[in-house]
Amino acid sequence: MTPSERTPLLLLTLSIAAVGIQALMLSPLLTDIASGLGTGPKEVGFAAAAYGVGVASAALIAAPQLGHWPKRGAIRIAFAVLAVSLFLCGFAWDWRVVAAAQLVAGLASGVIIPATYALTGDIAPPERRSQDMGKVLFGWSVAMVGGVPLAAILSGLLGWRGTFMAVGAVAAAMTLAGALLPRVESHGDGERVRYGDVLRLPGAWTGYLSTFAYMIGFYQTYTFIGDHVRQLHGAGAWLGGTISLSYGLGFGFGVVFDKWIDRKGPANVLPLGLVLVGFNYVILPFMAETIMTVALYPFVWGLANHFCMTALVSYMGSLSPRMRGTVMGLFSFTTYVSLGTAGAIYGPVYDAHGFFAVSFASAATVAAATVAAAALMAGWRLLQK
Repeated sequence: MTPSERTPLLLLTLSIAAVGIQALMLSPLLTDIASGLGTGPKEVGFAAAAYGVGVASAALIAAPQLGHWPKRGAIRIAFAVLAVSLFLCGFAWDWRVVAAAQLVAGLASGVIIPATYALTGDIAPPERRSQDMGKVLFGWSVAMVGGVPLAAILSGLLGWRGTFMAVGAVAAAMTLAGALLPRVESHGDGERVRYGDVLRLPGAWTGYLSTFAYMIGFYQTYTFIGDHVRQLHGAGAWLGGTISLSYGLGFGFGVVFDKWIDRKGPANVLPLGLVLVGFNYVILPFMAETIMTVALYPFVWGLANHFCMTALVSYMGSLSPRMRGTVMGLFSFTTYVSLGTAGAIYGPVYDAHGFFAVSFASAATVAAATVAAAALMAGWRLLQK
């Protein structure tokens, strides 16, 4: 890989890392924000919900346009909007201002994420697409491993307002750095790509069904495992942080699989990725039974998720070069719908039946999607013959 190829890939990785850090930092700042604004954590918690609504809404609304928008320009404008929203959080005088600013931040992120994935697919050589996509997805690992500790350190040094300002400055810097991204001509003809056009692509339903199952399985387990192990072992918040660190490191080390995914083809390895992730959810609750395994096993969970996520994103990005932006916009929308669905449906399941029920439900969901995905792929291949 030449330096001219390496620079755009690094910037796209940093784009995902920047979005991930600002999304994850709200949790460690929540208590300080509530105290500073004279309100409770519940009210500030609405800001996190507003962010998720913003991402899903932007991904859905922008998806038909991303097929022919200049992706470099869309990323730069969205980072500028993200910077303004973070600065507004830093100057907020009421929790409603934070919630509104987080809604705007979500709207900006809902453009950055799919546009970044789509631009990666545009500039990556077909024989190296999964490897390059895996490197960009490594940005999520950077955010997970570094985002929460960074927010905690900055909060101690600068306060919660200063932390928002600092991360806003990073978003502003990404606006300028985006000038180094390549200009890629649109594959489209200047017209909006309709959702129906995407859903009629061969293999699209396989991808979106797999995405929904994969994401809801992850969110419903990752959301509740921290509370489960803290209650089980009588531990403090450090144990939840250890899980995040271990998982993030595993997700990052998962890049070792990316070359193999390219060699075999993402469509061929996607069912295997789903099987690995589903089997993980059978094992996960048993691995939570001791402090040692709960600290170490998320590394394996991260490896499995990187493998599946890279195969999934690469598969979706290969469905249609012309409609890649719209495909990835709907992918991001599906991701955040899964997040909301997991919290709404499986919160009561966790309260009533515990983490074993939630994790086994994740395994069943992913298993059903694996069977359906394999059947849809087999049918698609028969039609091609």
